[in-house]
Amino acid sequence: MPEDSEDAAEQDERAAGLSYGEPFDSGFALAERHQLTPDLPAALAVYGELLAVAESFEDSPDVRLLRGHLLSDIGTVQLAATDLPEAALSIGRSLDLVRGIASVPMGPNGRRLWLEILLKTLLARVELLRRTGRFDEAQEAMDEATALMPEFDDPEGLRTAEIGLSRVHLLMDRSAWGAAEELASALLADAPLAEPYLLDCLGVVCASTVRFEQAEDYFARAEEAYLTLGHHAGRHQLLSHRAYAALRAGNFDRAEELYAEAAEIFERQAQAEDLAVCEQARAAIAAHRGDTVGAATLTASSLARFQQVGAAIAAADTMLMGARHAYERGDIDEMKRLAQGARDVYQERGVYERCAQVDLMLARTLEDNLNRTDHGVHERTSIADALSLALPAALTLEAARYDFATAHARSQWLQLADEAMQLVFRLALRSNDQGLIFELVEHRCAGASLALSRTSTADKAAVFPDAAMKTYASDDGAPLTLGGIAAEAAASVGLRVAPPPKIAMSAKAGGRTALQEYVQAAEFRYHRRIVSEEEVPFCPPTI
Repeated sequence: MPEDSEDAAEQDERAAGLSYGEPFDSGFALAERHQLTPDLPAALAVYGELLAVAESFEDSPDVRLLRGHLLSDIGTVQLAATDLPEAALSIGRSLDLVRGIASVPMGPNGRRLWLEILLKTLLARVELLRRTGRFDEAQEAMDEATALMPEFDDPEGLRTAEIGLSRVHLLMDRSAWGAAEELASALLADAPLAEPYLLDCLGVVCASTVRFEQAEDYFARAEEAYLTLGHHAGRHQLLSHRAYAALRAGNFDRAEELYAEAAEIFERQAQAEDLAVCEQARAAIAAHRGDTVGAATLTASSLARFQQVGAAIAAADTMLMGARHAYERGDIDEMKRLAQGARDVYQERGVYERCAQVDLMLARTLEDNLNRTDHGVHERTSIADALSLALPAALTLEAARYDFATAHARSQWLQLADEAMQLVFRLALRSNDQGLIFELVEHRCAGASLALSRTSTADKAAVFPDAAMKTYASDDGAPLTLGGIAAEAAASVGLRVAPPPKIAMSAKAGGRTALQEYVQAAEFRYHRRIVSEEEVPFCPPTI
């Protein structure tokens, strides 16, 4: 604690035990028990009473730190209660108070307490910013928190785990599934104190990348760890994550059962954001079953809740779902309005994979419209419009598999990307553009080079995708470029796979490469590398 009216040695002794004296020590302990139950209103009530006492004290650096600590804890509870606007106010006030005494002389233990509170509050700000879709600002706050780490003595790795877990969540919110999985797996070994949260994250990553058995294994381990800690709030979140996995797996009855159970808990605890997630998923289930009225009602309720708490990305997800429902009702103008609104949010927040998914949805609606109606002389233009949306988006989703360190993860993701690429091939065949079809095949069969740095991985299973069969030799001492099967086999023991090379369609230097315009469009729109800098000639068929 900062030195003020009390003797520095006495302050440091108190700081070493993180003690403020009564009624604060017993109040902090009681509020923490309420949070684990969880009884968030009771926790807020306790913190509110303590803050009222602290604000009655004469102002001093010590008192400001105490108020900052209480406001930080209040903000954390408000985040758990999904009251994001109030959390923003509490966290902002806390940071102002704590940063405001940075220059006050402190003893070693006083400095440690100040650092602990500042780090805790910065990580709460990271969570607030990522949940409101402000990912760049969240990264800045994360960098500020990371810069504090050299001052910490962290023998148990608790602070490392907290920062690492926040990074994992931010990567997941950006849909950077491969990077999130790698970091969470590494932290499991280095930060056992965060084990249940990391296992839960890994379950969500696996469910999002269609590895459902592995996801359930992680969820089971997370539940056991939460039970050991007596962390009931964590188990409630885990319930909704299991429901998400069931929905992704197409097990709609199981998903509906779990979401209904989770929604009951979240409604009872007034957790609006979590309840909105359940409503969003239940709307998808209702739409799948043909209940358009029920789907529309749940979608509207979910969107209103997300907008109320300021969860921009989640609100955009619900808008996108509403766009699908509008199309199914035949309301094309409403579909376009909602889809564009969602895409604008994704673009602004830098969530480019979701931008690609919006473009794919629009391309599918164009294809569906081509199947239903006669476009006459405009058919070629309509097909070209659909391809201009579908092909860059499909290339982007396909390239996302290079984020994963294991062959199994890449293979499973490729199943998702294949659905998009199948749409592209249908449109290309419909256009009867033989050149485009040829370039699609060339790109699809291109080799995948290896980035020859060993990556630790827990999953050694090799599942080989059908894409990429060629092998190219190196002329300049560069690493060997392997085709799909060879590359995936090598990657199964921990070697990362890089994007495929450009395929030169002309013998002339600087000539056209396969899918050149579409690759450039994908890299510009979605900010992802589609092909490597290497260029190789196409291989004409031989008899």
